[in-house]
Amino acid sequence: AELFATAVLLDFVPHGREVRVLACGHPPPVLVRGDAVRTLELDPGPPLGLGLADVLPGTAATVSLKPGDRLLLASDGVLEARDASGAFYPFAERLARMTGVDPDRLPDEIWADLSGFAPKIQDDVTLLVLTLDAPRPDRVDLLDGPDRADTG
Repeated sequence: AELFATAVLLDFVPHGREVRVLACGHPPPVLVRGDAVRTLELDPGPPLGLGLADVLPGTAATVSLKPGDRLLLASDGVLEARDASGAFYPFAERLARMTGVDPDRLPDEIWADLSGFAPKIQDDVTLLVLTLDAPRPDRVDLLDGPDRADTG
């Protein structure tokens, strides 16, 4: 039995446009910005629970986000799925064909594509899609910035 777990830790800065990402033995997230798809380059640390006291964790990376950006995390069950010839599922390449899909529908679209690609899924499949929306006017925090109550 495997006695370890992989993880990706995300730390969003409140009211900011950044996320700090730390990978612990887990595949790195994929950033979708417009029609561009890019796998984040991270300094990965070891999986959690290996019992290696002298092994240091990876280094967190800070990623700037823009409204409309999507950050996708996928388990190795997605990335290591194979077609009938043994080829791995090309996640980023296939995702590039889905950049116009509504974020709410994206997990279903990826699952349908993955299921069609790999006749037998051998591992768990986990997918998380995070989308940075533009701030809505009814949710703007008027206390940010200079004191607006001082009219002089």
